Amino acid sequence: MRHTRLAALVLSLLASLGVFTAISAAQNPNPRPTRPAARQNVPAEYEAGIAQLRIAKGYLQKAGDKWGGYRVKGIASIDRAFRVLGVSPESTPHEMQSGNVDEPDMMNQGIANLQTAREDFANAGDEWGGRKARAVALIDQALQDLQTGIEWAKEHKTY
Repeated sequence: MRHTRLAALVLSLLASLGVFTAISAAQNPNPRPTRPAARQNVPAEYEAGIAQLRIAKGYLQKAGDKWGGYRVKGIASIDRAFRVLGVSPESTPHEMQSGNVDEPDMMNQGIANLQTAREDFANAGDEWGGRKARAVALIDQALQDLQTGIEWAKEHKTY
C-alpha cells in the first residue's frame, strides 16, 4: 500500500511538471533561439585557412605581453574573423599550454601562420557571400597590429 501511494505521488509530480512545462512554453511567444552550431556550412576550400587561423591564434596566445597591447588587438581581429566565417573563436586545449617559451618566436610563428591563412583565403574561389573579403580584411588588420606590436617592443626594448 505504501509503494502504491509513493508511485501515485511520483506520477502526479511528473504530470504536474509536464503541464507546467507546456504552460511555460505556451506563455513565451518569443523563446530564446537555440545557439548556432560551431560551423555553419563552411565550404571545404576554407577549412585550411581556418586551421591556420587556429594555429596562429595558439602561437599568439603564448607570445607574452611585451607587445604594447597590439598582440591582444591582433587576437581580437582573429576572433572577429572566426565569427565572420561562422566558426567558434574558442581555443582548443592544446593552444593554451604554458611554460618557458621564446616569446618573439611565438609571435613570429603566429604571424607566419596568419599569413598562410590569408593566402589560403585569398586563393579560395568562392566569395562566400562576402565573408571571404571580410575575413581577409580582419586578417590584414591583425597582421598590421602584430607588426606594430613588434615595432613597439623593439622601441621599448622588450623584444
